[in-house]
Amino acid sequence: MKARLLALTLLAFVLQLAAQQQTSTESPRVSDILQRMKSADSAEREKAFDEASKLLASVETSQRDLDRLRLSTIQLLIAENAKNNISAEEMAKLAANTSCGDGTDNCEGDDESDESSDYFPKLIATVASFNDERGIPALVGAMPWGGEATKTLLAYGDKALGPVLAELKSRNYPLRRSALDTGITILEIRNDVASRTRVRELIEASVNDPSPAFRSHAVQKIVCLGDRQDFVPTLERVAKTDPWKLPGKVIDGGDGGQFYPVRYEARRALRAIQGNEICPEKPLTNVN
Repeated sequence: MKARLLALTLLAFVLQLAAQQQTSTESPRVSDILQRMKSADSAEREKAFDEASKLLASVETSQRDLDRLRLSTIQLLIAENAKNNISAEEMAKLAANTSCGDGTDNCEGDDESDESSDYFPKLIATVASFNDERGIPALVGAMPWGGEATKTLLAYGDKALGPVLAELKSRNYPLRRSALDTGITILEIRNDVASRTRVRELIEASVNDPSPAFRSHAVQKIVCLGDRQDFVPTLERVAKTDPWKLPGKVIDGGDGGQFYPVRYEARRALRAIQGNEICPEKPLTNVN
């Protein structure tokens, strides 16, 4: 009986000690930083991120606090993405509702320091450096702004493909464009029959998209595909039927001198393919 009582006493002591050790790892400083990373004040979030970065690089930070900091940094990037990845309509409304000249804003320009302007790229690079699959959604949202985001997503490959392609439904044009580019690149790396079929489906859907800018980008993307010759019939169709028309005249003499921007892009893409030109580093033209 005494032995059993002694065992129970020792067990209670061990459990109490473990609880104390767990509590001790809950650093008040880390908790404060994590709370400020959720602040509505952008300057406060940046300061908190800077402090978090120092702790992430410190050998004295406990493993538990490192994980808490990583997860909160991922969540911070997701929150910043949500503020940036808005539609053109929402952006226009935001601009219309922004007062100017009443002393409450900076109408003359941006007076942020260079250090502050590096905040978002640093945030993206930090999440990319974690090598943590929990960061995939955050990096997907950051595709339009960070080469590090895209590079890391390509390394994740199939694990990132679903979240990347899901952004083709986004109302934010740069994010949709990046999703198409990154998704196709992941599929081309796989280079199997199913992947090539999926690329064809993505291109066919994209050249029929309601957005003229997105259709134009899809046409330009064809020039950089490994099997671009297979898309010649698609380009020939687009060059004859795309409905978007603007005032002015086209410079290559097509369409009876009328200006159909996406048709013009399709003709340029056809000439590039037929002339065996390499994939251009920059878009053939910008169509917004």
